[in-house]
Amino acid sequence: MKRCLLFCAVFVLLLAGVVSGATPQENAARVTVTGFSVDPAVLMPGDAATVTVTVKNTADESVALRSARMFTERNIVILDNPYQTFGSIGPGNEVSFTFTVRASTGDGIFYPPFVIDFRDAGSLRSPVTVKVESTEPRISVMERPDSFAEGKKATIKVKVSNPRSGEINGVTIVPLGDGIVSTPTSVFAGALVPDGMAEVSFEITPSRETDLVLNVDYRNGNNQRSTSARLPITFSEDKKQAEIVVSGIEVTREGGVYRASGDVTNAGLEVAKAVVITVGAPAVPVEPNRVYPVASLDPDDLSSFDVTFTAEDADSVPLVIEYKDEDGNAYRSTIPISIGSTGTVAPGESGSFPAWAIALILLAVVAVGGVIVYSWKKAKQNPE
Repeated sequence: MKRCLLFCAVFVLLLAGVVSGATPQENAARVTVTGFSVDPAVLMPGDAATVTVTVKNTADESVALRSARMFTERNIVILDNPYQTFGSIGPGNEVSFTFTVRASTGDGIFYPPFVIDFRDAGSLRSPVTVKVESTEPRISVMERPDSFAEGKKATIKVKVSNPRSGEINGVTIVPLGDGIVSTPTSVFAGALVPDGMAEVSFEITPSRETDLVLNVDYRNGNNQRSTSARLPITFSEDKKQAEIVVSGIEVTREGGVYRASGDVTNAGLEVAKAVVITVGAPAVPVEPNRVYPVASLDPDDLSSFDVTFTAEDADSVPLVIEYKDEDGNAYRSTIPISIGSTGTVAPGESGSFPAWAIALILLAVVAVGGVIVYSWKKAKQNPE
């Protein structure tokens, strides 16, 4: 009986030895790379990225590691290798190894190797895929006015798109330019996924001819970047602005005071607001109509006006038309009107021939006619 028990004990010990007899090489072979990640997913030349490699030990025993390293490969430079020494990975455990890399120049897909050196076996080598693209976000001006004018507000609609194969974050659009006031001063668009886009609008007011710079700031991972596009701002005639046309002007004089009346029409495509009509030097506006307010004129609207003024030693005076657009920008135009010979003379105003002079001339004509008729009859009665 004792012999039987001894035999069983020896058999169990031998069996345990067989079960636990996996070699270090066999255990190391069961350590695998289960995945990796790169942040940002797609680098730009000069960008830094974080590479994380996940390793799992599927063996039943701990596996001792000497080191875990990444190696530079072409355009991907390894900035740190913090795992020059390492302990063990327990059975069934996962471990993540994180490295910092930088893309130098050139686009492409690169494969820097990740290498684990085992203490009691060989090594494990696994390539990590790193993508590099130099493509930047694209800026497009979707809407702009046909013309720009000094001090006049104009609306600009801008589209920012992401043609990259990786997401960009913190996208902010900022309009810049010497002599340009923008509302708003910037717009935050947030993240743009691959092939994503964002549209924003700005109201800009230029005070001089310049370049409008549309600056786009964004992040690729933790890398701060920017790109820009330029839109030349040159002043030209606004094809849509209000255009005041004056017609039917009549000028009369009453007791030394001139009265100019007529019609004004808005021949433009925008509203003319706060329309005011008066006269300029050498004329002096006087009551009752020193200034004639017309108020607003919609496109194709017509209104009459009447202004009174005095003027000395002048054959013409400027008729002054002032108005504003919807943004409050002021406009002014002048039209010369002739006052050299007015069409109406008021009662009591001296003309070129007073009534008494006309009567005297008529009497003289009658008297001369009578003398001629008398002389003719007398000559007929006394022939030679």
